[in-house]
Amino acid sequence: MKTQVEELSPVVRRLTVEVEPEAVEAAFEKAYRGLGRMVRVPGFRPGKIPRRILEQRYGEEVARDVQEELVRETYPGALDQQSLLPVAEPVIEPTNDRVIRGQPFRYRARVEVTPKLAPQGYTGLKLRRKPLAVGDAEVQAELDKLQQSMATLVPIDGRQVAVEGDWALVDYDLALPAFKGEPPKLSGNRDAPVEVTAGTLIEGHIPELRGVEVAQSIELPFTFPEDYKIDDLRGQQGVFTVVLKALRRREVPPLDDELVKDLDEPGLTTMAELSARVRERLVAERAVESQRDLRRQIEQALIEANPFEVPQALVSRLEEVELRTLAQQIVQAGIDPKTVSYDEAKLHEQSERRVRAELLYAAIAEKEGLTAADADVDAELERVARETDTPLSKVKARYARPADRQALREKMRRDKALAFLQAGANIEEG
Repeated sequence: MKTQVEELSPVVRRLTVEVEPEAVEAAFEKAYRGLGRMVRVPGFRPGKIPRRILEQRYGEEVARDVQEELVRETYPGALDQQSLLPVAEPVIEPTNDRVIRGQPFRYRARVEVTPKLAPQGYTGLKLRRKPLAVGDAEVQAELDKLQQSMATLVPIDGRQVAVEGDWALVDYDLALPAFKGEPPKLSGNRDAPVEVTAGTLIEGHIPELRGVEVAQSIELPFTFPEDYKIDDLRGQQGVFTVVLKALRRREVPPLDDELVKDLDEPGLTTMAELSARVRERLVAERAVESQRDLRRQIEQALIEANPFEVPQALVSRLEEVELRTLAQQIVQAGIDPKTVSYDEAKLHEQSERRVRAELLYAAIAEKEGLTAADADVDAELERVARETDTPLSKVKARYARPADRQALREKMRRDKALAFLQAGANIEEG
């Protein structure tokens, strides 16, 4: 077998493979022997069918099978000869129409590889860390949100006509006269709480209920916005029939120790304790966000200092992972995936950026000699088990396959590279 490599771009190679006539002949012999044992031809016993009969009847099919088998058998060895490590399956480009007995068989394969990077400008990065301090006003704002979240809707006595500011329980149905096919089914359209104030039904507001009595119904013409969450309803014109079932007023509990007791939070009995807990949570969240922001700054600086071509196979693979994750989250939330759309261009841009950053982290780890030894991996598995309260044996089982363990090792190397970059950066506070 002879091989040759052309560099089409920093991340694309064309591998040319020539299989010797002897190997081609051996592949044909193997194919016809197997075929002779499987097929049945009237007048001949199994395994005794003359070769010329098989060639006449199955020659084209055998040639296609031989060609596929030769590529399958020789491709891994050709990669080894040229020390190529593709990041995805090859695109095979045969250079002749079909394989011919007694002649060499040549094919070409386009493969994507990771680029050879020599990262620059990654030391002494200038970063700005967001402040971690939390002010009293921010704590109070969180307490106010909590207070509002604990509000309840209580019946309105002595009045049956809706006025501005009321809350109402309604049933509603949607008619779509011009809709073709089966219209989408609405969920949560029975005993739905809405506010009698400016806005639209899809936002939870029905100002048209002002002056309407309990048990009465109204009709509301409505045109769905072009960016509505359900694709089939975008731009559709319909009519909502709304039945007013009951009137309610929103009752907000006072912000005092009794509210704290209703939270049923262990260790909390007073507003002072709740305020301290809220402040701790805000500080912790701010620290996490500050660290994320530092990472974004590091990634941006690295990407700007190191332009390079990215293997699109890696980007596509990451996009598929993100879409599968999104689909799982949607299903778990009880939402029909068909009703959810996403920005393909934005997803591609984010995926390419992430791939670019990860390749740079890996290259920096290689250049700086940052490694993740077996002991490091074992320590990481123990940390995950401890923090997730999962038996260590179960955590280890997730990484039992060599490929999974290697993926964890590579992630740890990238994390070490990020820590290395942050430790060597010039960080301005505030």
